[in-house]
Amino acid sequence: MIGKISAVSFSDVAPHSVKLPLGTREEHLVLPNSSVDARWWVVHTKKMLRDRTWRVRGTALDNAPDGREVHWSSFLMWVLALLAWVRSWGTGQPAEWFVADAAVAAGPLLLVVLFGALWWAARRAFGWLPATFYLLVLLTTQGVVRTFELGEADHHGIVLAFASASALCLLAGGAGFARRADATAPRWFIASGLTGAAALWVSASTALPILAGLGAGGLLTGWFFARGKEPSPLRPDLWFVWGVAGCLGSLAFYLLEYFPQHLGWRLEVNHPLYAMAWLGGSWLLCRVLEGRRDGKFSLRKSGDWVKAVLCLVLAAAPVAAITLAGDRVFWVSDTFLLALHKEYISEFQSIAGILRWKGQEQNALVWIILYFWIWVIFAGALALWFSGKGDGLFRRGLLLLLPATAIMQLLAFWQVRWSSAAFALWALWGLLAAAAVMRLPAGSPWLTRGLAFVAAVPWIAFLLGPLPAAAFATKAERTCLDAPLGEDVGGNLLVRDVTHRLLQASPGQVPTVLTGPNTSTEMAYHGGVRVLGTLYWENMPGLKKAAEMFAAGTEEETKRLLSEAGVTHIVIPSWSNFGEAYAGLLAKARGEADSVPSYLDAVLKSEEFPVWLRPFAYPIPTATGIDAQSVRVVAFLPSQNGFEAHFYRGIYHFESGQPEKARAQFTEALALRPGEPRVLAYLRQLDAAKP
Repeated sequence: MIGKISAVSFSDVAPHSVKLPLGTREEHLVLPNSSVDARWWVVHTKKMLRDRTWRVRGTALDNAPDGREVHWSSFLMWVLALLAWVRSWGTGQPAEWFVADAAVAAGPLLLVVLFGALWWAARRAFGWLPATFYLLVLLTTQGVVRTFELGEADHHGIVLAFASASALCLLAGGAGFARRADATAPRWFIASGLTGAAALWVSASTALPILAGLGAGGLLTGWFFARGKEPSPLRPDLWFVWGVAGCLGSLAFYLLEYFPQHLGWRLEVNHPLYAMAWLGGSWLLCRVLEGRRDGKFSLRKSGDWVKAVLCLVLAAAPVAAITLAGDRVFWVSDTFLLALHKEYISEFQSIAGILRWKGQEQNALVWIILYFWIWVIFAGALALWFSGKGDGLFRRGLLLLLPATAIMQLLAFWQVRWSSAAFALWALWGLLAAAAVMRLPAGSPWLTRGLAFVAAVPWIAFLLGPLPAAAFATKAERTCLDAPLGEDVGGNLLVRDVTHRLLQASPGQVPTVLTGPNTSTEMAYHGGVRVLGTLYWENMPGLKKAAEMFAAGTEEETKRLLSEAGVTHIVIPSWSNFGEAYAGLLAKARGEADSVPSYLDAVLKSEEFPVWLRPFAYPIPTATGIDAQSVRVVAFLPSQNGFEAHFYRGIYHFESGQPEKARAQFTEALALRPGEPRVLAYLRQLDAAKP
């Protein structure tokens, strides 16, 4: 479908046939409408390849003219760069040209590699049948698989896999219970710390609650089973090994990303403060479990009190820093960003909110189906637990996973963006249950029923999830270009067309465009156009800057803000007009009851353009079938004189099919410059067109 949509063109100009501004290039591949972030992964990877670097710490395409920092993990950029290099092999073209193609293929390829590694680890620890069941749970959970779909190049699936690996390795290491002579348990805990650090590197916001939950699970498991009669005793030292490995891994990944020029205090991402908190928390966990195992708690050894206080300080340091420093170290806490996320970004909505999102109440059944594996696995785990058929390994593993799973599931109820990570943790419950069933004695009716369950239920999950999704995708591919085109297809094609036309009309400079957040991403991706307000926390200054332009109430203030940002064009698609939303959000962030009437919004609606704005006619191609929509394209020209203003406004009305308005503007222009042949030519055309 991606190729089918991308092949549509509304322009008779051959691709790459017109000279473009230096540093820009027409990108014709239209990625899925849902993969907004994938467009920026492509942009950043192209920059990395173009600049011959191995990290991207900033972009000039956003928050014009200053640019903004980039704090995305380099892992996916390296994957895209490698795939683009392989794709370019033998073509004689630079790898940069194939990054978008790499973004289409990256998801499925990463799924094969990452899930293959998870299956291998699960097989080593629990056997091939439980591992295969675990893999089937992952592959038939639509909330997990969709993070790896074609064109969905993003970090969500990667962090899901690394976080799952971290929890899986803790389970494989006995959940903190192992004989002293067992050399494999420390290795599993080291592997857990390193994969947890990798998850923290890829996405701190997803990894931190999971790691904290696993630590809480370690405390819960050790506390309840420390004095049990199990043959494998509690090993508190394993948790300190876990913390040391995680701390060192996190520090290594931090240095890999930021050393030496970009060290700083951004706690939205992996940071040494989190590494030290992990280390301090693991030492405290180790000492508490030692006390529980031995039946006494003591800090009488030399320096123990000092160590305990220091570790408490380290463990609490990130929360204290965010609380005390606020948005100086944690921009996500900014009131403007919080309001934006809550009101306008679907992945930040609650499940209840999504069910009401834009009148989609009928989707409740869809969500019940998406949670199929959770109902089944939760019921099966409870049955094993309360029947007494689940052995000590099962019970300890389940208790270890419980806090992390509960945290992520509650977060998923609050904001759906956490759902895929929650699904992945539930899949580990399924692995534990399947392994417990396989350890039952031969001939046990529970073993028979468990094997039947393992054999049958994945097929039901497949029929409920991936199969309908595949059927829907097949239908969508067959009908994606049927008229009228939906906004998710036609809108993207139109924005791509506008972007390329702006580039072709501006060979001497890169346009700087004021537009809505999603359109900003599209234009930066399709042509390297500079924009201001994309929906990323690193771009908080740019978002506020764009909001101030739309919220300005006077001509003087609007013109000043546009000039300061170096804006050359304003592009407003009718289906993505974010001007009023920007103004409202800014008013809320400032504590104001209502926003003042926007000068820019009023001008664009009334078409009463000042001298310094030049509108361009952009009739929606009738082939799209969405001609009821419009795209307003206006150039910001502070030095434009009165004659040019009237003349080009006349052309705008002429090309928009408004002859009387065009005649009025041409008459005004002719009064300022009598005998101007260009004006007379248009007036003759208007006269000739009279009935």
